[in-house]
Amino acid sequence: MVTGLPEPAAACDSPVFMLCTGRSGSTLLRFLLDAHPDLACPPETRLPWLCTQLASAWSVIEDTPMPSGKADLAPVPEPVIHGLRQSLNPMMTSYLARRGKKRYCDKSLGGAQHARLLRQVWPRAKFICLYRHPMDVIGSGIEASPWGLGNYGFESYVAASPGNIVAALARYWADYTGAILAAEAELGEDCLPVRYEDLVTDPEGQAERLFEFASVAPVPGITDRCFTAERQRYGPGDYKIWNTTRVSATSVGRGWQVPARLIPAELLAVVNDAAEQIGYVRIGETWGVGSPPADLRVPVDTSDPAPVPAGPVTSVPPTASPDSGVAAQGTAPATEQASGTGQSCAVLAARVQAGLLSLGEEFTRSWKSCSAEFVLLFATAPEPGGSAAWWRLDLGARTATAGAGDRAVDTDWSVTGSADAWQRVLSGDLNLSVAFRGGELRYADKGDYGVGSAGADDRVAMIAELLGITRWQPTDSRRAPSRLAS
Repeated sequence: MVTGLPEPAAACDSPVFMLCTGRSGSTLLRFLLDAHPDLACPPETRLPWLCTQLASAWSVIEDTPMPSGKADLAPVPEPVIHGLRQSLNPMMTSYLARRGKKRYCDKSLGGAQHARLLRQVWPRAKFICLYRHPMDVIGSGIEASPWGLGNYGFESYVAASPGNIVAALARYWADYTGAILAAEAELGEDCLPVRYEDLVTDPEGQAERLFEFASVAPVPGITDRCFTAERQRYGPGDYKIWNTTRVSATSVGRGWQVPARLIPAELLAVVNDAAEQIGYVRIGETWGVGSPPADLRVPVDTSDPAPVPAGPVTSVPPTASPDSGVAAQGTAPATEQASGTGQSCAVLAARVQAGLLSLGEEFTRSWKSCSAEFVLLFATAPEPGGSAAWWRLDLGARTATAGAGDRAVDTDWSVTGSADAWQRVLSGDLNLSVAFRGGELRYADKGDYGVGSAGADDRVAMIAELLGITRWQPTDSRRAPSRLAS
């Protein structure tokens, strides 16, 4: 039994709910909250949606009809509220007890649509309103689903606009963000607005705000702790964060490449109105022309009511990177920055050798049977007929054999990619998860796990550790829906 925790009723008295859209940095924010010794924030639970569904069931059980029939739009009778607490508080209490923490936090997409009901069930609840510039959300959404927009709540929007995914995601952002703004206006001081751009440019400062809002003690250096401690992998979340090592602002401004002309004028007006309320630059006719804005945020200056610029401003953002709020695998040595197939293969060979030399008993305990398998790493040539290279790793013996040409070698599984893709992954210019999702790296095995399985995901996480790409500490419950594809 965990000691030092409040009684179950008190532990669930004031949960913290994150109100957010997909691709807005919610997983990064979840990691930041969960890294605090008193806060527990699991992967997405859909608890707000479940609360609304259960309200209908409890109204039948208690024979207490709700005035409008919609729990999130009208006051809910007390018997139903009591039933909801009976149903949901044990879930929170169980999670807190298992984690040894004191306050439950929830990260679920679309939570704003259920905020009024959540407030009735937990009158002392707090709400973090997370925002991100609309064009960056659109750009990140397209990148996250290169083979079809089937996640993050995009489905119905894409179905309504199958020929224009930019307009579909713009409508998604407008609807979800509008709901967050409405909740913030209604709930007042119990809401804390946080912009993604603020979070990634000043993570320690924003962490201090968040912890003060949640009534917990500050923890200096919390952003480093986010990426070193054990973290629950099972459950939905951002596929890129598992192959990152620090918070970074390099993904801010990626929406500059999205063609704003595809957003219908009427919808664009709605998007711009909401963006302006949050303090973002507006999307004008010249969006995407010339240099991108130095900052997507509008400076706060009450003495100058000048209109927000509709096009680009001077300067450029930090060096672009494929990450979403988190830097990739770290800074590579200067010798790894050179281009060329030969240099790329030399870097990969060096990483393989260094990784095998560093393996010990902890590696075996962490990865169990996978730590004794045979693995093929294959680097294809940039042009047909060019020189390719491969490495056959015997993890059990801690040895590797190198070869060139066809990869006719027997292994349990393999990872294939161009020499350039390997170079960019190892140097930190390409997030490993993005490389798999976009097909730049490809996983294959004999059929014992298969692409998309938890076993395949474990294998790739293991090889990422061996190559020095990530420093995550695995846990017994690390398995999660695969981030290689889907």
